[in-house]
Amino acid sequence: MRYTLLCLALIFPAAQADDAPLDVMRSLLLALQTNDDSNAGIAQVFDQAAPSNKAATGPLPRFISMVSRHPYVELLQHQSADIGPALARGNTQQYPIRLITKTGHAMGYLWTLEQQPNQQWMTTTVRPVALGQSIKGL
Repeated sequence: MRYTLLCLALIFPAAQADDAPLDVMRSLLLALQTNDDSNAGIAQVFDQAAPSNKAATGPLPRFISMVSRHPYVELLQHQSADIGPALARGNTQQYPIRLITKTGHAMGYLWTLEQQPNQQWMTTTVRPVALGQSIKGL
């Protein structure tokens, strides 16, 4: 068990307070893209969820169940993702995400990170959005 946890920590290092929000966003998408049967990627995303997000989604098993269904399952093992320019408001950064699912379909999401009192950027919301002509407007 310790070996597994060590390997997971090496593959998916936890976000640090000095990580830029875009770096956190990239790390979260990579975790979901490389998620496997152990759900290590989903667990990493859960670990970087803000307390307000965890209060809404519940414990990790419930979070795994939620992410394993539409519209969030499309984030898992996606082929590629483009992160659009952030909309900054106070201590939040909102990123438009356009991705190609593992089955080749295009999906859009609006992903919000919020800087916590400890300065760490954590996910507060992720919601699917309609795709537009450019990533800027999805």
